[in-house]
Amino acid sequence: MADDAREDPGGHTVRVADTDLAFRVEAGERVLAAARRAGVWLPFECGWGSCGTCKVALLDGEVELLFPEAPTLDERDARRGRTITCQTTATSDLTIKVRRLGPAEERPTADYDAVLTEVVPLGPDISAFRFTLDRPADFRPGQYAILEPAPGLRRCYSMAGLPGGPEVEFVAKRYPGKPGSNALFDLAVGASCPMELPYGDMWLRPGDDPVVLVAGGTGISPVLSLVRQLAAAGHGGEVDVVFGANSRAELVLWDELVSLVETLPRGRLHGVIASPGDDWSGLAGLAPDHLPTLLTGAERCYLAGPPGMVDATLQALRACEVSLARTHYDRFG
Repeated sequence: MADDAREDPGGHTVRVADTDLAFRVEAGERVLAAARRAGVWLPFECGWGSCGTCKVALLDGEVELLFPEAPTLDERDARRGRTITCQTTATSDLTIKVRRLGPAEERPTADYDAVLTEVVPLGPDISAFRFTLDRPADFRPGQYAILEPAPGLRRCYSMAGLPGGPEVEFVAKRYPGKPGSNALFDLAVGASCPMELPYGDMWLRPGDDPVVLVAGGTGISPVLSLVRQLAAAGHGGEVDVVFGANSRAELVLWDELVSLVETLPRGRLHGVIASPGDDWSGLAGLAPDHLPTLLTGAERCYLAGPPGMVDATLQALRACEVSLARTHYDRFG
């Protein structure tokens, strides 16, 4: 929207240098969200302050960083007057300079009103949460949403289902002492929960390359979405699904994974348990340790899980000469 800068005593005007674009930011509102709602598509990917895609140069004005620990910002950004629009609000009128403009086809991000319709326990402190949105959602399997399970508390969760309808599903774990997971688990069926989606860059690329999907813990949520997509498409290429968990009880949704992978003509499922019991005949240890026996270097790999697992998997992929350009991941935590 060009020059949408109506008078509003509670907000500030943001102008995009070298264009006629302007929009209003309400007090405490994130610049990226305000731009999107005004129809001004600034660059972004993660929506969380991790990737740096939404960095802009601040030519004039003052801002407040709402997430001071954002990992993508460093001292050089401070010296050069750069900030991230996904975690910054305006405290005065601003002029910003961006690298590019225009929506990304793979991220038609929008705001949704959601209602929690079902909670299904899956394992120890692990549940599936199913929400109904106010309208059908457009996303790619593997991407995630930003939920607000309590006022002012925002957390990222990956979709486990497929797009096209008004229902979205997430697999999450309750972590003691973590406000985000506690707030989600404390939601009652019928409660409202604002959402923004989609975000993220972990979605299936076209082509006939062998596909390797690696999930650690609740990283099974986006990986399950990808497996569901492959099964629905009748994918005939090579697919290896590796799912690592601490115990058999945390290897959630295993029976569905077995059924889905059986529909793939060249699909293989590998379960890896860190502390297996006598009832487990699959792989033991950590998922990244078993990748060298599966990889040739020609695969396109998709990873999701906690930081330690993802970092160890990336190291294993480099050792197997899988290039970073062929690797797509979502690091939880």
